[in-house]
Amino acid sequence: MTLMQHLNIANGDEWMFVDPENALYDALELNSGIETTLFSIETPFAFRDRFFGTNGRKDGMNDLLDVLGKWKDAVYIPPKQSQALQQGGVFIFQGEDTAFAHYDAAVGTHLEVQVAIDRAIEAANKLE
Repeated sequence: MTLMQHLNIANGDEWMFVDPENALYDALELNSGIETTLFSIETPFAFRDRFFGTNGRKDGMNDLLDVLGKWKDAVYIPPKQSQALQQGGVFIFQGEDTAFAHYDAAVGTHLEVQVAIDRAIEAANKLE
């Protein structure tokens, strides 16, 4: 809760999932570890794409700068040391089936928000 308050995330406890045991990350087999995150060749390319808007990146640095600005005074130590280098992803589920999956390959390689929204709409339209 303290971190959500620091980041000004209103009502985060109502919609944010916290996984201190790493169960979901482990089940989804998300990328982790220093070799596959910070030292991945994909990390500098991801930042290049953000800085210069290359490789189809249209979101630029605005979101990143906004987030980093909020983290400047935050101190967060994850429950497990291995979680410090845990990458994320975007997953859209339809019941027990996975309609869409994007695994962040390295630092900064997360999916653009608009792409995630488009994939969610496509998945929802298939239900009709």
